[in-house]
Amino acid sequence: MSKRIKILCALLVLPAILFAGNISLNPVSAYPLPSIYTKSLIFNLVVSGIDIPVVNYTEKYDYAHFLMSTETAEVIVSLSDEDITTYNVSPKKLNIPAQAKAKQLTFIIRKGDYLIIKINKKKELVIVADAEVKDKPKPRGKGVFNVLEPVYHADSTGKTLTTSSIQNAINDASVYKNGIVYIPAGVYKVGNIELKSNTAIYLEEGAVLLFSGKAEDYTINARKDSQKRNITWWIYTKMGARHIKLFGNGTLDGNGKFATEKGKIGNHILAIMGAEHFTLDGLIIRNSGAWAIMPTRAKNVVLKNFKLFNRFDMGENDGVDVIESQNVLVKHAIGIALDDPFSTKTWEQNTDLCRNWPGSPKAQKNIVFENCISWTYCYGFKIGQGVMQPQSNIKFKNCVVYDAAVGIGIHHKWGTAFVKNVVFDGIDIERLSYQNDDHRTWAILFMQNGDKKGSGPISNITVKNIMVRDAGKFPGKIKGVSEVNNINHLTFSNIKMPDLNLPAQNLKELRMTDIAFADDIKVSAR
Repeated sequence: MSKRIKILCALLVLPAILFAGNISLNPVSAYPLPSIYTKSLIFNLVVSGIDIPVVNYTEKYDYAHFLMSTETAEVIVSLSDEDITTYNVSPKKLNIPAQAKAKQLTFIIRKGDYLIIKINKKKELVIVADAEVKDKPKPRGKGVFNVLEPVYHADSTGKTLTTSSIQNAINDASVYKNGIVYIPAGVYKVGNIELKSNTAIYLEEGAVLLFSGKAEDYTINARKDSQKRNITWWIYTKMGARHIKLFGNGTLDGNGKFATEKGKIGNHILAIMGAEHFTLDGLIIRNSGAWAIMPTRAKNVVLKNFKLFNRFDMGENDGVDVIESQNVLVKHAIGIALDDPFSTKTWEQNTDLCRNWPGSPKAQKNIVFENCISWTYCYGFKIGQGVMQPQSNIKFKNCVVYDAAVGIGIHHKWGTAFVKNVVFDGIDIERLSYQNDDHRTWAILFMQNGDKKGSGPISNITVKNIMVRDAGKFPGKIKGVSEVNNINHLTFSNIKMPDLNLPAQNLKELRMTDIAFADDIKVSAR
């Protein structure tokens, strides 16, 4: 065969290879807009010449996500009704230059960037540039359990409850061992789903698991006394479940606004109860009706590349609450919620939400939050309020507070256990527009003794390499409750305050002036 004929044959075969392997020559691929969502009335988005659907979401923000195969791409955001006069691209630390002309804002995005765009007095636009999914499965093949196969026949229209179809696929994948459940694009309305050992569940782009919002469709697992509302663990694991992966570019939609107001039920979207070796990678988690993601009494958990999109018009909708767990990594994520998007807590078994938690209360240790973006009315990154079991070796690293009431903090309100060996490192606090419990400041470390049992000590706390662009309205707080239950061994270093040319060198320059029952506090410019 001649060289020319070989080249011609290769060119003829190439399209089939590209199709079979899900390889795209486009630098950007748009995800399909799920049928239950509508396009933004404000924003249009074009990336590398590709129209990207923008989801019309809440009164505070819309969002868009898409796949990038190149390292950078040009983004054009267009308004529908007015010229652009002011704009901001966050995170600010990325120093992304942008140009505004008439109704268009243009800038360059990098693969993996999660950005928040503010234009004029419009609500924000959140833009997510997903990197390609590693180990993306094929829709069919050995060890793949596609929920649209006749044996499962899941309803992808969202019209009927299709719980058993999804659960049966998961059950079969678990029995197979290391099987993959494949959920194609579509809307799947489901009741409670149990994630089982030795399975991977892949949600294709455009796939949505939807909470029905009707209490009769769910098992009641807890009661939230403060809300007078029953709670279900929507997608959950049982004690001892191992080696589970939940991944892809689809969506888990908790339908929380409808569920709490009409259905009178709240939900934990993802209740990782007593599991080991659990991975969440890449999904959108939105509109939870209670704390959204809960690794609880779990070990060796990785939560990465996810987008937590909650609402600002409903409360107690925390993003990620790591609870009584060990060896947990939360990495490369954006969390948006009225309540704390990223926090750690420990409780007692008789606390309202905890009564049916499997196992027994455990100390929490070795928790890392890295490269996360937080937007909230409460704390950007936080330990507490529950400290009923010890919490130690916790690190918040290279994170951004887009807006909050408190940038970073430890709030020891409930319990008598200790908090020690905590590091806040490389946090960029952009804005503090809100006020929570009379707090509006960049950092708070304090005890409250809410249950009148004496609280517990906080020690060995390091706060370093912090960029404070907005210090808030009130002084920072460092307050224990007694000489015994105090705050000690606290170090601040290289803290850049908004009105200083050099890093702060004392507590006054840090605006940390509300202090009681605290000793061994050091402040250094390095």
